[in-house]
Amino acid sequence: MAKIILIEDHIMLRDMIKENIEGTTKHTVVGVSSDAKDSVELCKSLNPDLVLMDICTENNSSGIIYGGKIKEQFPNIKVILMTGVPEINFVNKSKENNIDGFIYKNISKENLINTIEQVLGGYSIFPKGASVKKDSTFLEDLTEKELKILTLYCEGAEREEIAEILQISSGTLKNHISSILKKTDFPNMPKLSIYCVANDYIVPNLKE
Repeated sequence: MAKIILIEDHIMLRDMIKENIEGTTKHTVVGVSSDAKDSVELCKSLNPDLVLMDICTENNSSGIIYGGKIKEQFPNIKVILMTGVPEINFVNKSKENNIDGFIYKNISKENLINTIEQVLGGYSIFPKGASVKKDSTFLEDLTEKELKILTLYCEGAEREEIAEILQISSGTLKNHISSILKKTDFPNMPKLSIYCVANDYIVPNLKE
């Protein structure tokens, strides 16, 4: 039986993942947080076997950065990162930080458990066939916060909901959106969202 720490700022998704892990395996989720920054201290106090962590978390904390810190300080703790943004740079940066596994949030419950078991067993699991698109620089200039906002748009979230989830003001959100549209050269977020989903730049975690 393994002890797992779960870092995910979408509370509903976090609860679903926890329920899936504890309902289908003998593993236990011993700690949770919405902020990747908490992960190192949680590892110190809880001594987990594995950390399952979102790449873009609360307070704009990077799962890649803190996942790397965990691997530096606790090399025996396995780290799996997850995201809804199929950006090749995330995969490469994760490998550079010695992360053990990488999954997308549209993964099935069965494949999530299978990935956890394989990583606990010593395997390094990354998306098969990950490759650079012809215009791979399309989202490259976006910050992690901007990618988070774009992903939420692709999942159908309204502006008020996005601001609440990210705990930012409507004015700050408006500034982020202006930056996103300027960097991607799109006239508005609906058109950008449709383009990203249609061309597999964003893998939305749609609610049932």
